[in-house]
Amino acid sequence: MAVTKEWVSAKPTINADGNVTEWSVEYKYTDDGFSHTFKKSEKIDVPSKAPGSYTKAELLTLMDEAHWDDMFNKKHNVYKNPPVADTVDSSFDVSSLS
Repeated sequence: MAVTKEWVSAKPTINADGNVTEWSVEYKYTDDGFSHTFKKSEKIDVPSKAPGSYTKAELLTLMDEAHWDDMFNKKHNVYKNPPVADTVDSSFDVSSLS
């Protein structure tokens, strides 16, 4: 099954000039019954654009989509292949050792 990605929200904080000073983004990944929503805020070093001047691609680059892709793959792998839990052998008898 293919991973689906969808925007949950993208909220800009703007200055008095109407330019974005920070973006707060939520972006959801879903695959095979497993989903995870990433949340990130990123300050804009030199505010020069109004919210409507950004593209979704620019926001994903700003938020480091490649990192989110990698992290989702790791989380999904643990979901599909949970680690084997260690167990304590309470019945072990130390007197059986030489």
